[in-house]
Amino acid sequence: MSDVFANGYAVVIGVDDNQIERFALPTVAKDVQAVYDVLIHPERCAYKEEHVRFVKGSESTRKNILDSLFWLQEQAEKDKNATAVVYYSGHGMEDKDAGQYYLIPYDIRSIGRLRADAIKAEELTAEISAIDAQRLLVILDCCHAAGMDVKDIDLEAIRAPNIEAGAFPIELPETKDVPEYTAEPGASKDVSDLLDGEGRAILNSSTGSQSSYIRKDGAMSLFTYHLIEALTGHVPHADDATVVYVTDVMSWVTHEVKKSAAREGRDQTPVMRTSGVFPVAQLIGGKGVAKGIGEVPPDPLAPLPEAGVSVQADTISDSNIAGRDVNISEGGINFGSGDVHIEGPVAGRDIGHVGDVVSGDKVGGDKISVGNISGSSGIAIGRGASATVTIQSMPDAGSSEKEQLNQLVAQLEALLNQAPASQQTAASNVAQTTQMLITNTSAENPDPAMVQTIGGMLRQAAQSFKDNLPQIVDLAGNIAAVAATIAKATGG
Repeated sequence: MSDVFANGYAVVIGVDDNQIERFALPTVAKDVQAVYDVLIHPERCAYKEEHVRFVKGSESTRKNILDSLFWLQEQAEKDKNATAVVYYSGHGMEDKDAGQYYLIPYDIRSIGRLRADAIKAEELTAEISAIDAQRLLVILDCCHAAGMDVKDIDLEAIRAPNIEAGAFPIELPETKDVPEYTAEPGASKDVSDLLDGEGRAILNSSTGSQSSYIRKDGAMSLFTYHLIEALTGHVPHADDATVVYVTDVMSWVTHEVKKSAAREGRDQTPVMRTSGVFPVAQLIGGKGVAKGIGEVPPDPLAPLPEAGVSVQADTISDSNIAGRDVNISEGGINFGSGDVHIEGPVAGRDIGHVGDVVSGDKVGGDKISVGNISGSSGIAIGRGASATVTIQSMPDAGSSEKEQLNQLVAQLEALLNQAPASQQTAASNVAQTTQMLITNTSAENPDPAMVQTIGGMLRQAAQSFKDNLPQIVDLAGNIAAVAATIAKATGG
């Protein structure tokens, strides 16, 4: 079960639209939506939804932007253990005559009215500096003008005499004289959990003379793509890591953005400073990569898994529940239409269900498993018992990917039947999850998000064999990857 980041608060601001039509930045809408979704997802950063303010489109007025920062100040004042994050994406411009930098809100009336309508650098810095949080991370992507293949906006069309687009030079008192952070991704940290460490950190998408580039596919900016990678486990971590550190974000984004831009013949180097080392989010819902999604960090462009788990109970332990529309409350358990997988004891009043039930208990020291295993023959009961595991193949395997999937499943089936009697339950678990994956992948219009989620479950289930049959772990990972490719190609 995911751990909520109860002390995390964030403001996500994207000025993707503008009253001046030619100022619109369509890619910003994709960026801020992706960042917001990852922050509040219980299996990613796990911020409470009510702890994140989201400002975009026509709501990204000067007043609303400043109000959202004031809201963050209020949250930090109420929670002395607060971690605060500000993410801003939009235009940054410099008035050369006045020597002044501005952020361009939705409701600017003309480029000639920067001083009246825009947000001065000093004004924004003052509001952010007033956020008295224990830990503060500010992320700025303020020069969104150039694309590798797609140009969001024609710079020549918005240029006025002595006014140019540029990166936003915010300076917080705690970081002003701190050297840029240059450690390699995965560098050692000296804090242990979400309430340890303190400090201030600033991350800007590029230097003042550079543009912030868009991916060739137009899906999002290079900067945001690698930011989401950093927040979702792509930085090298210890197997038991459960949180994302500010240094993970800083080092990964800086190195990866620079490399990605260079591959396209561009120059973009994020600038970062931090006065402390501190966690900024849960890592895969607090489970970490290895336990949460089976060793393979998610692609920022892949759909997020559906999050429909609601828990209302005093204590739940030794159980893992995955599926859609799952509700647990005192006195009853309700399962919705999604697939549900449970490991561990289940106890309580009024357990209602529709469909097959797999339940377990202990009698005289022997574990008894009773239930229907789709695609399997035989039921194992008692110590030392065994059963033959069979898994149905992918039907109508016409493509090379489907043929490859069937070959991998056949190899997995053979290995599962070699499992010792002590691992029959684990073998059945892997077989069940594989069958569930094939069934969802074989659907007429498979859901890529659901296939990805079940693939993660399969990887996790296979970990039971990492010591004596590690080939099962490798096969499970390959099966999950091929199934995800098929679902992405054929699904909606």
